Amino acid sequence: MSEDIRVLDINALRIWVSLPLAFLIAVLPIRPTILQIPAESWLPLSFSMIVGIVAGDGMYFMSQTRIGVARAFPIAMSYPLLVYALTAFFLGEPVIPMRIIGVILTVFGVGLIARRQVNDDEAPRLKGEEGLGIALAFGTALLWAVGDTVFQFGLVNVDPIDGNLVRMIAGSAVLLPVVALSFRGPRQVPTRRIASLALITGIFGMGVSLLLGTVSVKEIGATATSVLLASAPLFTTPLSIYFLKEKLTRNVAVGTILTIIGVSLVIIFHA
Repeated sequence: MSEDIRVLDINALRIWVSLPLAFLIAVLPIRPTILQIPAESWLPLSFSMIVGIVAGDGMYFMSQTRIGVARAFPIAMSYPLLVYALTAFFLGEPVIPMRIIGVILTVFGVGLIARRQVNDDEAPRLKGEEGLGIALAFGTALLWAVGDTVFQFGLVNVDPIDGNLVRMIAGSAVLLPVVALSFRGPRQVPTRRIASLALITGIFGMGVSLLLGTVSVKEIGATATSVLLASAPLFTTPLSIYFLKEKLTRNVAVGTILTIIGVSLVIIFHA
């Protein structure tokens, strides 16, 4: 949808539509504990959302627009390496050689799988901005890694459902003035169809998945979660081969095997 709707509007719509869902799950009597958010947890949880999701995802969309998915995705998905380094240095996560190997294999495997998407449509769309697109992709990896590390720290004494609500509130609030300012001057307003698509993808791609990711970070830590998230092509590839009739190339086969091995090592040697 990036050609028919601004990056800012995509980010805002997917977060705003996820806020009511996060609120309902947090307040409905479906769990033994009530809504409890320690005051000291608001800052790190909010910071992780603003840096990792609002800024990080926005930067990724801008990178993808300039250099295409096939190059932006593998670069950005190198962020589990940074997550491991940051959590080891700041949060004392043990450095396990086999886990490091697993992270590297996963990142490399994902890169091979992503290369299958290279085609004429994935050429740089904004001429002269290829270098900027690559820099934005690396910036995305850094922002995602910092956001995940701070997120793990903020969840120490917080239920993941409550933590997810805090993050949605922070993301929604920070985008309100930004979107309002964007209406000053000429701008393209998304059509009803494009806005509806953004809302639908927001519910699943942000509302549901971010809640599950929050629980995952709480239970197994940011490093293992980031590796599992980075391995998304492992699931999209067989679906695209079956439904979209894409060919199974050697890069895809090798990348899939490496990703499976890498993810397995990270999970098996989870501390």
